[in-house]
Amino acid sequence: MTSISSLERLTLDLPPACIAFCPTEPEYFVIGTYHLQRKEDQASENSREDASASPSSQTEQQKRSGTLELFRLQGEHVIHIATEPTPDYSILDIQWAPHHAASEPVLAVATSTGLLVFYRFANSREAQHLVHISSERICEPETLVLSLAWHPRDPKVLGLTLSDGQVVVCRALRGDLWAGDQSIEITTVFSHSLEAWWLAFSPTSSGALDLYSGGDDQLLQRTVQGEEPEECTSLWQDRRIHQAGVTYILPLSPDLILTGSYDDHIRLISAPAAGRRQVLAEANLGGGVWRIKLLSHHPSHEQGGSENTSSGASTALSETPEVGSESRQAGEGEWLFEVLGRFEEHQSMNYASDVQPNDGDRKLIVSTSFYDKLLCLWRFDLATGA
Repeated sequence: MTSISSLERLTLDLPPACIAFCPTEPEYFVIGTYHLQRKEDQASENSREDASASPSSQTEQQKRSGTLELFRLQGEHVIHIATEPTPDYSILDIQWAPHHAASEPVLAVATSTGLLVFYRFANSREAQHLVHISSERICEPETLVLSLAWHPRDPKVLGLTLSDGQVVVCRALRGDLWAGDQSIEITTVFSHSLEAWWLAFSPTSSGALDLYSGGDDQLLQRTVQGEEPEECTSLWQDRRIHQAGVTYILPLSPDLILTGSYDDHIRLISAPAAGRRQVLAEANLGGGVWRIKLLSHHPSHEQGGSENTSSGASTALSETPEVGSESRQAGEGEWLFEVLGRFEEHQSMNYASDVQPNDGDRKLIVSTSFYDKLLCLWRFDLATGA
């Protein structure tokens, strides 16, 4: 196992909650920040407001705010480009649209006030910045949008998870999802009993919307939505595999997924639409596994061309809040996890890390930690393990 050192370190102004490299402009990345205003600060601010405010205004929830921070990687240096303030909400998740029909990259933003917000990345010789396109109310302002996922093939479909446990699918009835005058159909496809932390669409070839979700209720489940929005069928629900909340789901094939959990484990699970789920491999990382990013994937195939879940290799970046980011590999033959490298310079929870998109073995990784607001740039070579 390789111990990795940073190439560069920066301290941010606000705690980082999420990060995403732009797939079409891979030298640029965005960090979403999350700030919960202290009660004493909010009380001081309220005291300066109109003394005739209604009693209900004094009991409202604490205010959250944040920013979208645009950065550029120039060689092995991190350059801050621009800040887009979001004074009315914090940022919980950001995802670039994987569909490249738009003239400029589109960023979907999950907020702390129940809004789904879209930005475009304007990149000219004179300046680079994020431009607000539109906002869509998904739920009540008291409910947080915790995560979002674009459908891998249909640009009109976006899935979201909410702090009240709902898993919802947004579908544009015409045009683009981010169009300001768009009519968006919002359907609840499943409800967890506690926070719904994550969802992922299955890379299946069928026309139905096939998705996984995980929640703080320890439940991992798979649902199919038919052609009609109300036609939602739960294929299975499993509360036995994880011993705490399911925080992340990364499909490797139609029936093979990686999961992260607050129970400190990363797991490789065979999760077919029909039949029994099976944990093929698991490893305790010493801290809750919040996110998993795939660095490489080399599946084996049987004679018929279908993927064989008993062999192959994947290398992933795991975000473990207490112990930092780790690269892990599922080996050949029997599935197992092997620690390839460990980065341990963060002193608080690691909620946001990403790898710069490229096809080579040398990967540049940006990782962050929440309370100390630290951003680190580091390198890992898949070929040499250093």
